[in-house]
Amino acid sequence: MKSNTIINPHHFNPKVLFIMRRFFDSTDKAQSHSHDYLSLIYILSGEGKYEVGGKIYDVSTGTFFICNPDVTHHRILSGNQRIEEFHVGITDLHLKGLPQNYLIPENEEPLFVFKHYGQAFFNSIGEVMVEQQKNDETSILMLKCIIMKLLVYIIKERYFSLCKPKKPVISLERYEKTAMVDNIRAFITENYMKPLSLAQISANTYLSPVYVSQVFKEAIGESPINYLIRVRLSKACELLNESEVSVKEIARQVGYTDAYYFSKLFKKYFGISPMHYRKAKEKPAFRMPSSEE
Repeated sequence: MKSNTIINPHHFNPKVLFIMRRFFDSTDKAQSHSHDYLSLIYILSGEGKYEVGGKIYDVSTGTFFICNPDVTHHRILSGNQRIEEFHVGITDLHLKGLPQNYLIPENEEPLFVFKHYGQAFFNSIGEVMVEQQKNDETSILMLKCIIMKLLVYIIKERYFSLCKPKKPVISLERYEKTAMVDNIRAFITENYMKPLSLAQISANTYLSPVYVSQVFKEAIGESPINYLIRVRLSKACELLNESEVSVKEIARQVGYTDAYYFSKLFKKYFGISPMHYRKAKEKPAFRMPSSEE
């Protein structure tokens, strides 16, 4: 199965049936059973045994099972054995090439071992517990989002961890690239006065910083960060020309907390300091330093 065919993000909308965190001991007698939905079972603490798909497994903290529909399972505890279980039921899951509600191929080992995303997966379980404690108006939506993230970590581990695509996962047509560039320019124009990084700018597009920088530079001839500098310094020029506000205050208003750094950057792009720019009768134009890529 090719890794790039397993999921269509635009049609990925599973339904969370339940989220349970429970303690069990040997007095809790469980019969082997199965469901028509997907079960994710993570052992948070304790030890014992589990029957899954007719096979007996020793379980302890960190053991994780993926039970596709119709896969039998039940816990087997004896004596003083006690386990804490995190259990999620999911339906309406559609992965390309797999039956409905299947997360892994039929007859694949249900005991799932993370090599790359185990800590991220466990951290997300913690997020679920915190959100369940809040139980506010947005908790149901937030819980679904976190469970979606759990599923993505599993999908990344199982289908994408060995895949290193040379091209971005999302391929944009020309009109989509134009829309993306316009969106970035609008985002920068509306937020230039705030602390901004390439990562923050890229997060607004849901694409990687490297890809965003590449597409943006191809479209307008400069990187998003250099465009941000251009916008900030252009606004600074307006303030220098139209007000008596101090250079320190102007720096703050255009997104720079360090007035010295702002003055140094201004001189780099205009050839003179902000104070000299304010006094100059003939205003120098913004110029791209030769060292800039």
